[in-house]
Amino acid sequence: MKKRVAVEDERGKIIVMDTAASMSSDETGQIIVAGSHGAETTARHMARYLPFGVFLNDAGVGKNQAGISCLHVFDVMNILGVTVDCMSARIGEGEDHYASGIVSAVNPQAEKARIRVGMGVAEACQKMIKAKASSTLLYTTEVVYQVGNKRIVLSDSISFLNESHQGSVVVCGSHCSHTTLEWTKGLRLKGIFLNDAGKGKENQGISGLQAYEKAGVPAAAIDCMTAMIGHARDAWEGGLISAVNPLALRLGVDEGMSVQDAAKKLLNA
Repeated sequence: MKKRVAVEDERGKIIVMDTAASMSSDETGQIIVAGSHGAETTARHMARYLPFGVFLNDAGVGKNQAGISCLHVFDVMNILGVTVDCMSARIGEGEDHYASGIVSAVNPQAEKARIRVGMGVAEACQKMIKAKASSTLLYTTEVVYQVGNKRIVLSDSISFLNESHQGSVVVCGSHCSHTTLEWTKGLRLKGIFLNDAGKGKENQGISGLQAYEKAGVPAAAIDCMTAMIGHARDAWEGGLISAVNPLALRLGVDEGMSVQDAAKKLLNA
């Protein structure tokens, strides 16, 4: 499973790898040429690391265009997405994609960077890195409070979290449904705070509290009337706790407490 930096300058890196499984937080904001297939599942894995742009094999496009289904996932995340014609590059070999691959499909983000079907991958990479030089990375996280090596991190979306956030307390702008747990697996968070989204039908907006409890993570929901959903900084500055799981309760977090006070309790627990 080879991985190498093919180009590195002040604008960033072009990183070539055989498989998307090699992705890490080192690739955040960079351009990735990978030998993996372009299915939605691959894109969901890669999007966690917030690359600037990605090239994947179209795997013959196939039934229901599954081989290029990565493109819409990347588009939603404002990631430039490109697939490579499987007849021009050997699937599973990133170096062959970079050296001889031909673009077979692009998402709107890549199209804005003037990447076109029929273009060579190496040329398309240059177009992409040029676009990167004039672009601002939209998806960032911020360490808002730190004691020693313990950190409280602000993240507007749960999807922005990756291995670099191991062991942190996270204040997040996402909703607190059980579906968010998938994004935090393996991160061993010391705690997480998410918007209650009005709690909603059958308390779906706070259904994550029980899920995080089962995963061993102290968790609390933030009253949506005190913090804008999607805005971690607003939650940090003015959010109030509306519900907690038993783990968080035992560590001193309770309803009505400010997010700042509650997060610091979990950090120091």
